[in-house]
Amino acid sequence: MNTIMVDSSETPTRTGVILLAHGAPNRVRDIPEYLRNIRGGKTSSPETIREVASRYEQIGGSSPLLEITQNQAEALQTFLNQEGDRFRVYVGMRNWAPYIRNVVRQALDDGVNQLVALCLAPQFSKWSIGRYLSAFNEALGTVNANGMDIRFISRWPNAPGLIDAFAERHEAAAAKMREAGHQDFPTIFTVHSIPEGSVDYDKDPYVTEYDKTLQGLVQRLNLKNWYQSYQSQGMIPVPWLEPTVEDTIDKIAAKGEKAALIFPVGFVCDHIEILYDIDIAFREHAEKAKVELFRTESLNASPLFIEALAGVVWEHLI
Repeated sequence: MNTIMVDSSETPTRTGVILLAHGAPNRVRDIPEYLRNIRGGKTSSPETIREVASRYEQIGGSSPLLEITQNQAEALQTFLNQEGDRFRVYVGMRNWAPYIRNVVRQALDDGVNQLVALCLAPQFSKWSIGRYLSAFNEALGTVNANGMDIRFISRWPNAPGLIDAFAERHEAAAAKMREAGHQDFPTIFTVHSIPEGSVDYDKDPYVTEYDKTLQGLVQRLNLKNWYQSYQSQGMIPVPWLEPTVEDTIDKIAAKGEKAALIFPVGFVCDHIEILYDIDIAFREHAEKAKVELFRTESLNASPLFIEALAGVVWEHLI
């Protein structure tokens, strides 16, 4: 492990924690460049650019992802440093600024001698988290990190603190639904879909990871009426994991249900997949199906979630 000497004594371990997230454009006019980053430098069609721009315009022109993730980082740093100034927490994005490569360099410039990267998507997938790992490793290759203690946390789908934080959000939403007169209603679990080929041919463990989160919550909340679904299928023409949220809503409507609670457990903060896909597109679909669609509040920087993140970090430092 690299050390820095101060006053002839060994410097205590200074740990940098980088929260890794997808990234999102700050302005609508940034969308073409943002899509190029996602597609490895390939330019998207004008139709795709217009569609994505329209979605961002409908949620106010930008995503709150960066601001919320920065709030999470600040709260996590405060929580971790309750007994001393050991930790520095950073935000690194894969597809937009602040880019992972720049944040890794910043952490080393700040003098950290231990580095932990934590993906903010709890369920591991080669399609998503695998790309974060590649970006992180590429960033390490551009700096002098030889001998440094480096940890990469790629999966925590049923971490006890995460289940507690999600359960708190479900219970609060369920209480509001009961106040609105809905005493019995189904819960629709949802995560981001990935191409079927990743699971069938690449042996991606994503579905198993999703099941761990789902089962942890079903048991914790004692749920009897629930559905498993996938959302936000990409715009490339390949089969994606199903059932879709729309198909699930239709199935619920066919059973005569009048309301449902959508529970996005693959996301930990508000962004386009929450604010547009769920709050606009799925609600419009549900309205046409005569189902009133409610949603659990995102974790964002809830105290229980920050405690969950701290628990995951500590677990990987023991």
